[in-house]
Amino acid sequence: MECWDLYDKDRKILSKKVTRGETLCDNEYHLVINAWIKNKNNEFLITQRSENKSHPLMWECTGGSALAGETSKEAAIREIKEELGIEVDLSKGILIGSTRRYYKGCPDILDIWLFESDVSLEEIKIQEEEVCDYAWSSIEEIRNLLNQGKFEANAMFERVLNIVEKKQYYYIGFNANNAICNENFFDGSITLYPNREKGNHFYSSKRLEDRSSKKFMESYKEYIFKTAKDIQSKNSKSYFLCFNEKIIELCKDMRDINILNDVNSKIKFNLNNKFETRRLVKDIVPILDYIWLDKKQLNYSNLKEMLCCDEFVVQGNIGAGGDNTYHIKSESDISKINDKALKYCVSKYIKHIPLNMTVVISDYEIVYLPISAQLISLIDKKYKYVGADFINPNTLNKKTINSLKKYSVDISNRVKEMGYRGVLGIDFILDKEGNIYFMELNPRFQASSFLISKYLEKYCNTNIAELHYLAISNKPLGNNYLENINASFLNCNKLQSFDNYSDYEIINNGYFEENSSSYYRKIFHYSLINNADFEHLDD
Repeated sequence: MECWDLYDKDRKILSKKVTRGETLCDNEYHLVINAWIKNKNNEFLITQRSENKSHPLMWECTGGSALAGETSKEAAIREIKEELGIEVDLSKGILIGSTRRYYKGCPDILDIWLFESDVSLEEIKIQEEEVCDYAWSSIEEIRNLLNQGKFEANAMFERVLNIVEKKQYYYIGFNANNAICNENFFDGSITLYPNREKGNHFYSSKRLEDRSSKKFMESYKEYIFKTAKDIQSKNSKSYFLCFNEKIIELCKDMRDINILNDVNSKIKFNLNNKFETRRLVKDIVPILDYIWLDKKQLNYSNLKEMLCCDEFVVQGNIGAGGDNTYHIKSESDISKINDKALKYCVSKYIKHIPLNMTVVISDYEIVYLPISAQLISLIDKKYKYVGADFINPNTLNKKTINSLKKYSVDISNRVKEMGYRGVLGIDFILDKEGNIYFMELNPRFQASSFLISKYLEKYCNTNIAELHYLAISNKPLGNNYLENINASFLNCNKLQSFDNYSDYEIINNGYFEENSSSYYRKIFHYSLINNADFEHLDD
């Protein structure tokens, strides 16, 4: 019987060993390896699983569990020897990355290794109870097997292939955003202003007054084209990603540039529209009663009569971050509504906790990331998003958590049926009685994406930008498991913002300091939501 060492989520070895087949707790992990073997022709040695194993006859790279006392690399060498009867050079092994995966009763930490070998097929002696066939296969052949459902991609599949193909990825936008543009995925960026990310190309080192005229947009378009062309001349396998709708429009006719198309452009309008999203999900998730009104119908007496209450929430049909969400409890509050929406969604105000679920939708799977409680402040009658608390949702009861997850699964599957791929935010509210109501969808990176990304990098060797890229490119995401995030954060326009809270670390978002949108984030390792500054339930 195989004996395994166990580890905690931070890969610290525990004083406990188990034998294969024993049930592991959710906070216990055993070590697993995948070993990719590449030859000088950039082909990979892949194997076909025995018909008596789980996932019979699937093709894959060599892999298995580390035995007690083994290092990850030692386990990889042993598995290659056992399954294929060959030895690989220890000095030619590269650790591609590590990720945690969750399987009920058997969570694991997976290490991905890449070795070089030019062994001939005649030298291979397979372990017949594990392997029934083997072959040297090109990247194109492996992708064909994957598309036919005959190849088990596992984690970091694309990263291994990209190393061989020497692909590079660049972000194109107005500003850097460390939810999107970060050193662990993008090789560089093309932005309006400089930032602290590697490989950054920027249009101006001085703050510009004109950033919206036709003349400016044409000039910026020309800069993007010339810069991308220069990058591509040095590496023809350089690819460029645009997430901002204006940038997508700006770059759509750049025929000679390897720009990866956003598959969601036609879908985003409906998903950004509060009317359309309520109509989309009304049969699968509870929604607070609401009415749609023209601006001329927005008077306090009219609202009281229609909704039979004294306090309301008024939202324009499109918007983000609270820019068009108002708290109304008097006639004078109506004058604060300066949004130019044609229609407004009006609902009764209730005490609540605003909750958010981030998911990543791909052809192959949907990744569900930790729930956050949104930190919402009422500023001049507007509900403004100022941060997120990932600790508070861990205190919710099991019934509430299960309901949130079920609604998120149902909504994600429906949005997937529409054709949307990539990062999606789902907003809910939780009332005093434990009822959950759907609020809106966010088909984009969110303010909380940066903290999710930090934890994905730590525990899953990926980040939100990479997962989004894989999803919109019809590539497998892998089994990335992130069960919780032990932090809260606040967005700060100045270093002194929220100084009434103690024990924090400051993260500069990397923007050009002269850019007026530049701000800091303060990260706390305790829950913030029950403070008076934020929307929350009474104790």
